[in-house]
Formats: sequence, C-alpha cells, structure tokens
Amino acid sequence: MSLRLRLSLFYTLLLAAVLGLADLGLYAGLRQVLLAQLEGELSTALGLARPLLQADEGEFRIGQEGELLPRLPVGLGLLLYRADGRLVQQVGARPNPLPKPLSGCARSGEWQLCGAEVSGGYLLAAKPLEGVEVSLRALSWVIFAVSPLAVLLTWGLGYALAGRALAPVSSLTLAARKRALERRWDMPLPEPSIHDELFTLSQAFNGLLSTLGEVIEGERRFTQDAAHELRTPLTTLLGRLEQAQELNRDPQVAQALEGAKRSTLRLLALAERLLQLARAESGQGLAHEHLDLSGLAMEVVEELRPLFEAKGLELELGLTVPLWMNGDRLALGLALQNLLENALKFTSSGRVRLDVRPEGGWGVLEVSDSGPGIPAKALPHLFERFYQAEPEHRQGGCGLGLALVKAVVRWHGGGVSAANRPEGGACFRLWLPLKQGKP
Repeated sequence: MSLRLRLSLFYTLLLAAVLGLADLGLYAGLRQVLLAQLEGELSTALGLARPLLQADEGEFRIGQEGELLPRLPVGLGLLLYRADGRLVQQVGARPNPLPKPLSGCARSGEWQLCGAEVSGGYLLAAKPLEGVEVSLRALSWVIFAVSPLAVLLTWGLGYALAGRALAPVSSLTLAARKRALERRWDMPLPEPSIHDELFTLSQAFNGLLSTLGEVIEGERRFTQDAAHELRTPLTTLLGRLEQAQELNRDPQVAQALEGAKRSTLRLLALAERLLQLARAESGQGLAHEHLDLSGLAMEVVEELRPLFEAKGLELELGLTVPLWMNGDRLALGLALQNLLENALKFTSSGRVRLDVRPEGGWGVLEVSDSGPGIPAKALPHLFERFYQAEPEHRQGGCGLGLALVKAVVRWHGGGVSAANRPEGGACFRLWLPLKQGKP
C-alpha cells in the first residue's frame, strides 16, 4: 500500500471517528434539549392547573376546565388523582395505558409525564413523545445521509491533496533511481521550490551524493593512477628479466627468473585490468558509435576460436538478425571476450555456445558452457572486484574480468547476470539497449 493511500485512509478514518463522535453528541444533545423543552411545557401546564384545583363539599376537581383547555399545548393532557391513586378527572389528551400518579418527571411508554403532589392527591401533566421521536429520526436521516458523503469526499480530496503533497517525493525518487542507473553522482537531486521538510531532505541527499561521488571518484582516480604508474616499471622489470634469461647460464637461476617473469606478467595483467576497469566505470575514453552486436560477436568468436580448438572445445555461435546499438566497440568486445575466456578456463570438455538475439528493445547475449557450473555460494559475488570462488582460481586470473564486464555493460545502460543451467554448466547473460535502424 502506497504512502499516499495510507495517508488518505488515515485522515479519512480520523474524520469518520470525529464525525461519529460529533453525531452521537449532537443526537444526545438534541434529545436532551427536546426532552427538557417538553418537561418545561408539562411544568407550565401544571402551573396553570394548580390554582384551579377545587375541593368543595368533598368534590376534588380542576375548575374552569373550559378556560384551561385552550391554554394547554396541543396533545397535552392533565390527570387528577386522589391520594389513594384513583383517577378523578382528565383534561385534554389521555395517555394509554393510564399512568400511575407520581411526583416528578418520568417516561411511561410513548408518553412523557410530570407530576406534582397537591392537597388531597396528585396532579399529572402528560404529552406524547412523538414530536421528540420525529425530530430525532429526522436528525438520524440527515446524519446517515451527510456523514458517508462527507467521509467519501474527504477520502477523494485527501487522496488528491496527498498526491500533490507527495509529488516532490516522487520526483526525488525518480531522480535518485535515474542517477543510480546512470551512475551520475555529479548530478544533484531536484530541490522543491517550497522550503519545507522535503527541501531539507533533498539538500541532505545532495550533500550525501556529493560526498559519495567524491569518495567514488577518488577511489577510481587512485585505481587508474596506480594501474597507470605500475605499467611502466612492470614493463621495464619484465624486459630486464627477459634480458637476464638470455644472459643466464645457471639452471637454478633460470628457474628463479622464470618464476619472477610469470609473477611480473600476472602483475602487469592485473595493472592492465585495473586500468580497463577504472576507465569502464567512469566511461573515460569510451565512444558512442553505431555498431552491430551480431557482427561484433562474430568477430570475437573468430578471434578466440583457435584457443578453444587448442583445448579440444567446440565454440558455437547462434545469430538471428543484425542488432544495432550505440556503444563502444572495443569495450563491448573486451567484455564479450572476458565471458568467453572465463568459459574457456572452467570448461574442460564439451562445448561453449554464444547466442545473440533480440528481446523486446534489448539485445541479449548468452554464453553457456558444459563445465561444472558455479558454486551456489559464489553466485551473489561473481561480479565483485577480486572475487574468486575457489583459492586455486587465483593462479589463473586476478578476479577482475567479470567486474569489468559488469562495468562496461552498466555504462551502456544494460545489465548482466549469471546462473547454472539445469542440464549442467553455467550461463552468463547480458542485455544491452538497442537502437532502431541501420546508419
């Protein structure tokens, strides 16, 4: 559930709770007011009738009935009881069933009663509660009609206002994702025009991006500079070792020189790979030329085919149609070459196959082999720098080939993955964005 929807539902539920409490309070308050008004009418009627009570010659009654009746509210009745509870006289409306005499106010069925003790008995005033009930029912209908509409309107307006309030968050999110995909640490996130909490948050993110970019760029420059500075002394050392081999006549020294030469070659290859990786990650020196992925794959396969044949492996190529894209031919060729050389190194027998095909707007290249596959623990780390699944692999490489593949592919806006095939062997899959048409 999105934050926008959660906020809308929260405020809607909050309003519904407030409206519910307000409706209950309004209903109870109106009921009390109407009952108090009704009791006031009954008390007024008792006040009018009390002075008219007569007790002549044993006759206990309300006098001047003809004058009193027009002064009573519509629907109100007066009841006069003797002290023994016997009804003596009734003026106006008559409650049904007939209530018992009382002192004070009470409810009897659908009637509201107010009574007072008088000399010789009790005087009661009674009026139906129908008017109160009608008013309360009308209020209930209003509540049940207006409250749901108010809640629904609040949800709609709340959803719209929440979307408008969270629009800067969506803008920041899209911008952050774009910069992460493009690896553009030098581009700050857009800052909202209103200086609120989101403005402060965007400033904090921009500060973090700036610091992170400086750290990454510093590491990249160090790697590139170190690799570049190491190439010259290593090349010089390699030349001197070769010269020493030519001049040497001692077999023991020759063995030591050969070991030193192999180590120097590995160091030189490591420096070269580090330099290539730093350039690929930064995009330094990479071109945007229109190229055919199928044609590039064919060139790389033909270049490496003798190495596969020397090991007794079959190298297959599956092509469909030309796949045109914008990119750097040398960098993509190097990435594909690394994948094929990786398959060559870990496949002792069988075949290695490269498939090139379109999928939607992407060009997909898959390198599959019949080797032992990839250890499960190594799959999440294959494309990390210097990672090697087994210790014995360190003698055959420096662990930068797949990191270089990932850097090249990501710079081109694509991706790379690795998995084990159900029938055995490993499969490396990379995808790159295509461009329509031929130049």
